[in-house]
Amino acid sequence: MEGYKYYSTQRPVDLLTYPNPPDNKPVEIVNYDCDARIPVQGENFRAWGELTYAKPLTDKQMYDYELRPSRLNPDRVQSRPSITARLQKAASRPEQAQEAPKPKDTKNHEDR
Repeated sequence: MEGYKYYSTQRPVDLLTYPNPPDNKPVEIVNYDCDARIPVQGENFRAWGELTYAKPLTDKQMYDYELRPSRLNPDRVQSRPSITARLQKAASRPEQAQEAPKPKDTKNHEDR
């Protein structure tokens, strides 16, 4: 993915509905052709449109304009192994002996 993508979840993209700083103008603006928000592929929300910037927006800019960042943005992608790789790694570890549970020091209702 080229650039940093943000989704407009509250309104269609129009004048004054997105950040337009002089040093980070939008590279691309896309309004979805529909009368309602549509589900965003790979995300768990709906949006009216999307904006792409060359540099990331600040948290304040995203908050002020109610924009949601794409999970695929370079500053959001986490280098975490897949669940399959984590399960295989856990399965290859030798099992550790567990201690037997210690008896409780408290008296039961009959001993009181």
